[in-house]
Amino acid sequence: MDQMPEVIKQFSHVEYLTVFNAILFGYVGAEYFSGWASMLRNRNSVKHYWQHILWTIFAFTLYIQNWYGVWPRTTVINENVYYFLFSLTPILVFHFISVILFPDFSKEESFDVKKYYYGNLRWLYGLFAGYFILTIINSFVYPDMGDVLVQNLIRLGAVALCVTAIIFEKKKYIHLIFLIIGYIALFLFLRALPS
Repeated sequence: MDQMPEVIKQFSHVEYLTVFNAILFGYVGAEYFSGWASMLRNRNSVKHYWQHILWTIFAFTLYIQNWYGVWPRTTVINENVYYFLFSLTPILVFHFISVILFPDFSKEESFDVKKYYYGNLRWLYGLFAGYFILTIINSFVYPDMGDVLVQNLIRLGAVALCVTAIIFEKKKYIHLIFLIIGYIALFLFLRALPS
C-alpha cells in the first residue's frame, strides 16, 4: 500500500490521530486533578503554600488554553508523522510540569510545600520557558488562530520572565511579581484568541 487511505469506514485518519492526542491530553489533565486531590487527602500532613497552589491553577489554565488552541492544527497532523509527533511535545511538557508541581505528598508524615516549591523553581520555570519556546515554534509550523504576533510577543515575554526568575531564584518577592505578571499575561493571551 503506497498511500494511507483518508477514510476507513467513515473514520478519518485525522480523527484517528486526534483521538490519541485527546487521550494524552486527558491523562495529563487527570494528573492535575489527581494532584489537587492528593493535596486535599493529605491536608493534615501537608503544609500548603499559596503561591504553589496559584501556580498549579496557572499551569492547568495554560494547559486548557493549549488544548483550545490545538483545534486549527488537527488537519495538519495528518500530513506526515513529524507534524503528528511534534504535536505531542506540548503535552509531554505539561506532563513534566504536573510531575514537578505535584510530588507524592503521602511519602512523608509532614510535607512542607513551600520548601519543596522553592527547591524546584528552576525546573518549573525551565519547563515553562521550554513550553513557551515550543508554542512560538508551533505558530510557524502549524496554522494558528487569533493575533499570532501579539501571542508570540506575550510568549517571548514569558520566556524572558522565566529566564529572569531562574537567574534570581533566591529573591522570593520576584516570584510573587512573576506570578501576578503570569496571570495578567495569560488573561491577555486568552483575550487575543478568537472566541
